[in-house]
Amino acid sequence: MVAQRDTQSVAAALELRITSGPLPTGCFDIQTVVVKKGPQAYKTATLWLFGNQTTGEIKRRELRVQSWAVKSDGPGFAFDEKPENTWYCEQNEVAAFAAFLNGQLEEAGVYHRISNDSPLASVVEKVQAGEADASQLVQIAQALADAPNSAEVLAHHEASRVLLDGIQTARQRDVIARLKAAVSDPSTGENVLQGILADGWWMFGGRFIAKASRRSLTVLDQLDIPLIRADGALHVVELKTANIGDLVIKYRNHHVVGPQVNEAVGQVANYLRELDEHRHVIKGALGIECRRAFATVVIGHPQYAEKVDAKDIAETLRTYNAHLSRIEVITYADLIQGAESALTLGAEAPEPEEPQLEPEGPPF
Repeated sequence: MVAQRDTQSVAAALELRITSGPLPTGCFDIQTVVVKKGPQAYKTATLWLFGNQTTGEIKRRELRVQSWAVKSDGPGFAFDEKPENTWYCEQNEVAAFAAFLNGQLEEAGVYHRISNDSPLASVVEKVQAGEADASQLVQIAQALADAPNSAEVLAHHEASRVLLDGIQTARQRDVIARLKAAVSDPSTGENVLQGILADGWWMFGGRFIAKASRRSLTVLDQLDIPLIRADGALHVVELKTANIGDLVIKYRNHHVVGPQVNEAVGQVANYLRELDEHRHVIKGALGIECRRAFATVVIGHPQYAEKVDAKDIAETLRTYNAHLSRIEVITYADLIQGAESALTLGAEAPEPEEPQLEPEGPPF
């Protein structure tokens, strides 16, 4: 009986120490409950509230659950020692844990609490309703900046795909804008254009799935942008400057490509020959199939062409490309226009309609 009274008094002292002891810095209230009293364990749950004691504003919550074991050398619990088990959660984790205990979380996953008056709440509601598009990216980004846990919230929400698609589209438009600005500067060199397109290889089309990790695929040559097609084969991109006055020149009654175009095509043809000859070595070392690889030469821009308009340039390059088997020549204007068209079509593509079945007629 004496031991039981001692245990009860020690337990009461523990509860008193938790609720009325010295408060940590910034803590203005403590709420505690005894979950279990023996005989093998003593468990408590305590909620710590941090914030402004004068206004009652809560800036941080911390829920701490502790468990003490019985003493090894006598009756009672080892309250004067470190708890045998401790578990805690804080901030939105507390709300998620409470919702879990109340049966409000129906599916497995990571949950974060969003207050009704938070800017993020209206954003999530708009995304869920399908009313948000890429043009509202600025508004969404501002709301995200005001919500510290928004990234975690949207990362585990199906509607986040809309936001992520908008961010990706904005980044792609930024690459196009940078390329346009570089091409518009007549002093821009090949290295600048290569630096922009190194991370913008998607501009060459959806048939490519990745950029090769090594530029030096042969002993003698270094490729500007080696791309990998969906079938695992190599596609070489060779970049030249945009400021070429004799991109297309007049020859008798027609137009032909200028000397720099022929030189670039000859350079790439040598690349392809080297790749064919080293096919087995490259395949074994890097796993890249480069036999009968293809190539694209990006060169010139109609704005720098002398005495030749864009229509004649396009027709001349089309005629020239028709006689090439593994090499294609395009201008930076073609590359930029194709990338912009792809983004526009992707943003405006309508949902596929359900096929309309013809009503069945009477049997004959």
